[in-house]
Amino acid sequence: MASIPSPLIYDILIRLPVKSVARFKALNKLCCSFIRDPHFINTHLKSCAAKEGDNDVCLIVSCMEHRNLHSTIHFFTVRNEHAVVEYSPPVSLDSYKVLPSCNGLVCFYGLHGGVYVCNTSTKDMVKLPDIDAQGFRFLSCGFGFDESSGKHKVIKILDPPSLGIGIFSMGNGSWRKIRYHIPSFDFLHHQPPVFAGGFFYWFSTTFSIVSLDIGNETFEAIAPPKSVSDKDQCKLYLVELRGELCLVDFDFELDQVSKRMDIWVLKKELWVKLGTVLHPSEPIHTTRPVGFKCNEILLHGFIKGVGHLSCYNLETGGFRPLEIQGIPSQYYHLTHHVESLFPVGH
Repeated sequence: MASIPSPLIYDILIRLPVKSVARFKALNKLCCSFIRDPHFINTHLKSCAAKEGDNDVCLIVSCMEHRNLHSTIHFFTVRNEHAVVEYSPPVSLDSYKVLPSCNGLVCFYGLHGGVYVCNTSTKDMVKLPDIDAQGFRFLSCGFGFDESSGKHKVIKILDPPSLGIGIFSMGNGSWRKIRYHIPSFDFLHHQPPVFAGGFFYWFSTTFSIVSLDIGNETFEAIAPPKSVSDKDQCKLYLVELRGELCLVDFDFELDQVSKRMDIWVLKKELWVKLGTVLHPSEPIHTTRPVGFKCNEILLHGFIKGVGHLSCYNLETGGFRPLEIQGIPSQYYHLTHHVESLFPVGH
């Protein structure tokens, strides 16, 4: 390796998959310094994302196993409908909610307040310290990346709202709180905050959508599409697709009840209709869009009470089921994923 120019070593490493690159950490100090460099990590992530595209979609599936006094969360990566176990860390006994993958890191939290962040490719995980607050109820969590600081951040929604929102910057070691003084920003907790394009979003109790800028930590209110202004808010859902905020509307008339969803995308502060998903016979109100595969939308949820993953073609209106081999349970969480070298403690 000593005779190979360092720029060439860098160029070789940047093209390798995450697991291959990780093996070079112990080779020598030069390789280790490359692999731990934030610029290398970001460049490698962009390279992996560019190679994947819409044709070779990587998904990460998580499911829980409870035994005696602890739980185990199993993470699988899925390519071409085949699942491979990536990481199975033991965690304290609880019921957990897994948030969408962000730059290869996965955050999940328990009903009793424990929050974890892990990199399933490097098999590293940290449990965040408990937040220092008395007399509060923990409602939900969000997870995203602040490009201005280069830090991943976790937010905790607290109740009563007067306590504000807890923010944890990975690598800083402690929580701090920011407060908002407008009641209309209170959290409507039928789903966790969604992270897209540098902002956290959630529904408020007054039917607006709250945005929290992850960088400058300021709040704003966004009006939903006019077509949903009179609809049941519990039948609306926020989701991130291709880095953009989308709103999913399930609230329709009796002839289409539970069988239709409209998907809206927020582009430059304007809502644009992305498309309509219409199932010819089965209710789809318990499914959610989780990503794209070419010109098809990936839908995950339950149809007839059974875990279901399918593709919907926006052009032809056809459904195509996907059968994932190797998942031990039909009750699992699924999200789009790109493998990365991001450390959990940075």
